[in-house]
Amino acid sequence: MTSPSIKVTCGVIVAAILLAACQKKTTDNEAVSAPAASTVQQAAAAPASAPLRAKPDFGGVTTQHVEVTATGPTQEAAVNNAIRLAIEQTNGKRIDSASVQVNTGSSGKGTEVSSPAYAELVASATSGAVSHFQILSQRQISAPTSTDEENLKASQGESWNKGNVDASASSNASMSRRVGLSGNDDSTSVDASASGHASASESEKLKGSWDQHQGAQQVDYNKKHVDYVTKWEVRIGADVATYRQSDGAKLTIVVVAQPQVQEPSYQVGDSSISSDAIAAEVQSKISEALTQTHRFTVLDRNADAAISEEIRRIQAGNTTPADTARLGQQLTADLIVIPTINRFEYARHQHKLEMADRTLVSYSGGGEVAFRVVNAITGQMVMSQSFKYEFPSTAPTTLGVSVEGRKLASGMMDSMDHSIVASILQSTYPLSVVQAQGKNVVINQGGDALQEGATYQAVTLGKPITDPQSGQSLGPTETPCCRVRIDRVSVNLSYGHIVEDGVQIPAPFTPGSMELRGQVAATTPKEANLAASTRVALHVGKKHASESGNTPSSNDSNW
Repeated sequence: MTSPSIKVTCGVIVAAILLAACQKKTTDNEAVSAPAASTVQQAAAAPASAPLRAKPDFGGVTTQHVEVTATGPTQEAAVNNAIRLAIEQTNGKRIDSASVQVNTGSSGKGTEVSSPAYAELVASATSGAVSHFQILSQRQISAPTSTDEENLKASQGESWNKGNVDASASSNASMSRRVGLSGNDDSTSVDASASGHASASESEKLKGSWDQHQGAQQVDYNKKHVDYVTKWEVRIGADVATYRQSDGAKLTIVVVAQPQVQEPSYQVGDSSISSDAIAAEVQSKISEALTQTHRFTVLDRNADAAISEEIRRIQAGNTTPADTARLGQQLTADLIVIPTINRFEYARHQHKLEMADRTLVSYSGGGEVAFRVVNAITGQMVMSQSFKYEFPSTAPTTLGVSVEGRKLASGMMDSMDHSIVASILQSTYPLSVVQAQGKNVVINQGGDALQEGATYQAVTLGKPITDPQSGQSLGPTETPCCRVRIDRVSVNLSYGHIVEDGVQIPAPFTPGSMELRGQVAATTPKEANLAASTRVALHVGKKHASESGNTPSSNDSNW
């Protein structure tokens, strides 16, 4: 029999054991959970990784920090002139600085120009066109307003005055006189006479010489008078709203001109399509295909009216002053693609049978589109090429064959536009393999540049060659390598594989060392089926014998 004291003792021992076990479990849980908490804290502290896909870049208004110096009759006028100069230096004089209200003087009276309050006033007065304004230095200077200047310069060389004189002069004079008187007065007569003679002579002589020597003389007179006025000179630093072009604007800029046509309309199957409609679609498809290559910036001249309306809104002051930085940012083309539609038809041919009241109908035709690429500035012809497309002709039949002309025209335009874009790319940005692993390759272009399921000839590039006559680069040498089949096409990249076995790809692979050339014919059954599926399908009417499983020739008694 167990005593009560023993029971109590056992209960105390069991409770102690259970308590120790619980404490140990808690400690173990804390030890296990501690690293997890630390890991969470480390993950939270680690910076977020950059996104794999960057945000689309369409450009926009940003700010640029500039520092300029300007003068004015007053401190506030100098600041206003500096702000206008900062706007012109950042955005060019194409932006009318008067459209940005920077006259802070009228509303800034009582505010110290160098104070933070004045900086806020500038930002408010310009509605954000100028921000983070700061006066870096300021001083009063004496600036000349007018200058009068007199100059007189004269010089005389040495002179010699030398000579002799020898001269004489003489004169003679003589005079004689006789006087007689007679009278009869009281028998008295008087007779008297008197005579006289005088003479004089005068002579003069002059003889002498002189010798006078005078040295050189020079006069240099200068007088200058300058009027000065006191001005303020300030140097400011500010962030000015400016327009940042997108990365796409740095690519080669292309304009696809309206295609030139030869006819007012074209007959394609049973439809007559106006040449304007075909030209507009050709222009649209070429522009779209060039855009999807991501190698060109394609300008849409058809949107000029809408663009002009947006510009008028900015010029009218209906937007913020910061949006004035968008003015004068329209791009000009580097290249102009000028298509010409020389031929575009799928004609219906009819022949009346003499022996039966039936008409044989067949279709044949195709198209030819030429294009020129011209330098938009110099007019230089960059490249010129033409492409022909032939529709499969139908055999003559009396079974009422009909053709959907618009669908055929669209298919022909797709094919020729693809050829035009491929030719332009080959001359400018060839299809290049940027990654190769085993037989799998990644090509640097997608969209319409490549066709899924198509096979292309690949070449490896060697050393560049220079023409010894012209000195121009002829490009690197090319060695046929293999064929590449395109498995998948994305927006920017294409994925394919090398068809042949045993092709050795250098490791490590140098991106761009392999390029794709023209499309080659399919050789495998799978490729042949894929090529056949891309052919133009003719739509046959209800009376076509193919509905009964027979060919037209076997069912036509007049064949």
